[in-house]
Amino acid sequence: MAPLSGLRQLLKRSRQCVSPLLVGALLAGPLPLAVAEEETRSASNGNGPLPASLADLVAPSPSSGTRLPDEMADQRLRPLSLQEAQQLAQANHPALQAAALEADSREARLEASLSAWKLQVTMRSSAGLPALALEYQYSPDASYPRGELETSVNVEATWLWRDPERAARIAVERHELEQVRLQRQFLERDVKLQVAESYHELQRTDAEVELRLAAVQTAGATLKISRARHEAGVAARLDVLQAQAQLTDNEALLAGAKARQSIARRHLARVLNLPQGVVPTARDASTRQGRWTATLGESLAAAFATREELQQFVSAIQEREARAEEALAALEPTLSLFVLGSWNQASGNVLSDALPMESQFRGRVSTSMGLRFTAPLSDGGSAQASARRWRLEAQRQEHLLTDTRNTFQQQVEKAFYTLQAQEETLELLARQVTTRKEVLNLTTARYEAGVGTQQDLLDQQNALTRAAVDHAQAVLDYNLSLAQLHRYTGLSGSIHLDGAGGSVLQGGGG
Repeated sequence: MAPLSGLRQLLKRSRQCVSPLLVGALLAGPLPLAVAEEETRSASNGNGPLPASLADLVAPSPSSGTRLPDEMADQRLRPLSLQEAQQLAQANHPALQAAALEADSREARLEASLSAWKLQVTMRSSAGLPALALEYQYSPDASYPRGELETSVNVEATWLWRDPERAARIAVERHELEQVRLQRQFLERDVKLQVAESYHELQRTDAEVELRLAAVQTAGATLKISRARHEAGVAARLDVLQAQAQLTDNEALLAGAKARQSIARRHLARVLNLPQGVVPTARDASTRQGRWTATLGESLAAAFATREELQQFVSAIQEREARAEEALAALEPTLSLFVLGSWNQASGNVLSDALPMESQFRGRVSTSMGLRFTAPLSDGGSAQASARRWRLEAQRQEHLLTDTRNTFQQQVEKAFYTLQAQEETLELLARQVTTRKEVLNLTTARYEAGVGTQQDLLDQQNALTRAAVDHAQAVLDYNLSLAQLHRYTGLSGSIHLDGAGGSVLQGGGG
């Protein structure tokens, strides 16, 4: 009777150790399966300085090298929110740093070209012996050596008054600088999307690890009950083996989930370019990041108006046209003003038989000013051919612009409809998790009452775990599609909840 009494007490507590253990771990509190909407934070802070709390996560200097053995041995976990991850990416990402340096380089190049509008001043000076030796001058009466040292200084100021090629060349470099800046802007958007994808994937792996861990704990409790029932003589050895096999399967799934979690952490660390000893973890729970309330037409209009890639094509067309003008400007005359000042001095000694050594000195100062006119007569048709080439390049960019616009339209439409379908799927999976929870509770009650089998209990536990994992994957897919829509439309993605429980999308460049 003692074993049966102990078994009754164990079965009495089974409701607290089987189904509530799994369901509570899956659905209680702010765990990753929550479907509640949370306010989406603005993820980009530009390229300003990092907050003091993130100062120790600044990427090391590229020239410092990598010390993998020592640094990887002592790793530390660092919880990060999505907003903090975006800030670190803006400050640490090597591609963004390289793009910023390229923009600065283009600005310096433009400044050098703008100096062509300013006054150009040159100075030349020379000093030395006329023939690097003494000169001998002969006369009918006497001959004597003569040595002189000549010195001259010339200063010339020139201002290029009219130069059509100069204006076209500066226009070309302005458009090149504009394209580099636009490229940097859409590179920032791409990095922002990469961070969001990596962060949401890490959230999904965290949720999967929690789910698999809860399943292992539940399977362990079920195995404990099966062994107690078997010892009491009310269960077969097969039930114990089934429970043990279920625990082994769940432990294997947990090991795989932990491996995927480690991979996701390292991938996020690579995107953020963190120091080798830092392992990022997700501080934010895996929840739906709001709703997309803009219509398809509004989304397309925002994409066409704010996508830097389209603006870059427009700038490229203008650049090609400016290059054509620069090529034709080589045939036009140039006119410049100049002012020239020169100073010459010669000094030396004269040796004679009749007279003592004499010192002689002479100097000359002169100035001149005028206009310098240069007109090319013929270049063999090179300028016309170059201009035609650049006009054809401009037409090619126009066709590429049209093709890219169509591609962007397809991207927005695909992401828009995919997000709508994923929103419905997310709600269905949330209801499925709730249904599976109720089914597991009923199956547990039947198992306790002796009218259900252990296999039914194990099947329902597995079904609830699969539904929870599917729901976590659906949350990830929804958030990724939402982040892609923010990227494709160029909207900032700032979402806040309104009074009715919905969300309002605040558009703007970001």
